[in-house]
Amino acid sequence: MPRILIVGGGPAGIAVAQTLAADLTAKDDTEVIVLEKSKYFYHAVGTPRAVVDANYTKKLFVPYVSVIPPSAKAFVKIQRAVVTRIVPGANEIEYAPIGEDGDMLAGPVKSMPYDYLVVATGSTYTVPIKQPKNNFKRSTTEAKLAEVREQVKAANSVLIVGGGAVGVEVAGEIKAKYPSKTVTILEGKDKLVANDDVRDKFRIKLSTYLKRLGVKVVLGERLTERLAGNNFEKRTLRTDKGTEIESDVQLLCGGFSPTTELIQKLDASLVTAEGFIKVNSKLQLDSNQYSNIYALGDASNSPAPKRMYYAGLQGKHLGAELALVARKTQSN
Repeated sequence: MPRILIVGGGPAGIAVAQTLAADLTAKDDTEVIVLEKSKYFYHAVGTPRAVVDANYTKKLFVPYVSVIPPSAKAFVKIQRAVVTRIVPGANEIEYAPIGEDGDMLAGPVKSMPYDYLVVATGSTYTVPIKQPKNNFKRSTTEAKLAEVREQVKAANSVLIVGGGAVGVEVAGEIKAKYPSKTVTILEGKDKLVANDDVRDKFRIKLSTYLKRLGVKVVLGERLTERLAGNNFEKRTLRTDKGTEIESDVQLLCGGFSPTTELIQKLDASLVTAEGFIKVNSKLQLDSNQYSNIYALGDASNSPAPKRMYYAGLQGKHLGAELALVARKTQSN
């Protein structure tokens, strides 16, 4: 029986699992296991709304028990665990189980063999846009969201550092909810959503809408001080061009870091200088030695945009390919 292990239940990983659940049946005699640290799928793209709407928070958490159809639960399983190592040359991973309370269980690490391994470890981002990397409890993320929400509510002015999709959405949500607050976006590049492949016509409409809301936009300037995360104190910060921006709350909404430690430990040459996993056009690791290991989504250096939608498309594509491979393996 072929076993497909998927490390990570984010948009890419869960799309692989759902596609396998749809394309395979119990008769295909294939086992699919998703190893995921959390009990809930975290719908990160909804966090900008949750920054101003407490009632929206519950919509961000989707129980993993509901994402796989009952007809496939006999062969597609989601197991709470943190994968700690891919064993070189052994087609095996090591992992630490996670208990119901969200803590890693004490004791020695466990191992699990695989025929095909999918690395969908995603990326880290400022909490609570994404969940904390080393904390697996829903309550922790909810508390972080509540903290940001209350600080924004109490503030007279908010500085959004980063004018990508997240920063623009957060700024828009705050200004729409609290029209009297001063909201400023600071973006180091000369245009908003600079990393997205969108037409200038879209950016013009975006700028017009933000201006209509009353959001201030400062382009082509960066802070002289590097922020480690969100700050909730009144500060006057200076940019590299001398602009001074006063704010009560500073929200960091720029950049993410791919989570690629597993491959870094397996073979550091398979990680780019920017920290992405090197893959070929089939999403396999870019090495003949590891042709049964795949990587996708934010963690990989695939040229697809680093967005939830595209991670899902990659997952569907890879899931369909793995279903064909599993059937072929069985027929042989």
